[in-house]
Amino acid sequence: MGAGAKMGGVEHPWRSEEHRQITSLVHLIFMQEFSQKLIEARRKAGFSQADCAYLLGVSQAHVSRLERGRTVPSVSDLCGVAILFGRTMELLVEPIFKDRALSIRQRLFELPEPHTGWLGRFVRNNALRNLEERVERIIGHYEC
Repeated sequence: MGAGAKMGGVEHPWRSEEHRQITSLVHLIFMQEFSQKLIEARRKAGFSQADCAYLLGVSQAHVSRLERGRTVPSVSDLCGVAILFGRTMELLVEPIFKDRALSIRQRLFELPEPHTGWLGRFVRNNALRNLEERVERIIGHYEC
């Protein structure tokens, strides 16, 4: 099958073993960075793990696992941590955010044409132009 997996007779490089390994590495980097950011923010705020656990409505063991990178934070965890420490969600998930922007940019140019009428194509093409601009701004921000 080559570098990518076939779907509908078309090779998709983002489904390759290499892409899975890169995604795994990005996940590991995210976990390390999130854990470090959580520890730093908690200490800077003068909170104990018990304080954070109580405010987030979770156990202290859960906060400890988050800080050691042993538990993947849920969306609820990310929202709670963002609120507790005045951070944006994007800042908390930065490695994944960068990786997703890069992969969306790559797939954006490989997106098959739809089988719709002129109005559907017009609306879709406008949305795709806006998406391309957004992705380029994100990538430019991170200097990927």
